[in-house]
Amino acid sequence: MMASFGVLVLIFIFTLSYQPSPLCPTAQALSIIAIHCAENEANLWREATSNLYESTPNGSRLKKILEFCSGQAFVAGDDFTAVLQSVNGRDYGGAKYILINQIQPLVDACKDDFLKNPNVPIPQEVAAGIQQVTFHCKNVEAILSNICLECQDCL
Repeated sequence: MMASFGVLVLIFIFTLSYQPSPLCPTAQALSIIAIHCAENEANLWREATSNLYESTPNGSRLKKILEFCSGQAFVAGDDFTAVLQSVNGRDYGGAKYILINQIQPLVDACKDDFLKNPNVPIPQEVAAGIQQVTFHCKNVEAILSNICLECQDCL
């Protein structure tokens, strides 16, 4: 599903760059779909990280990092509500701001916590979640950037 959505986004961006005004309502609808996909990935990441946290022995460094990451994932998932509200209010610049300055730093902080602890391997589920959330956030960002450029709806 990830590859097909990525192809859809690339086709959409290409199309939008050649046909500005009539596609603006479609662009908003596509951005809402993309936001829901990113939110879903963040929730899956949160669930996987929380489950790993629960099953990890107490006192381990991994448990401490997973506790931090599950908190980051929880907040990131909740922040997509604000992204959706911004898009519904046609504040595409505000939606991008939330993605770039609130959600992505939460995801990056989890990854950075593992990088600061090289003796603690990052579990595959956590690494995959970080990768998926980042990928989908970049797709949303690209769609919102094109809406701002072509529809000139950034507030």
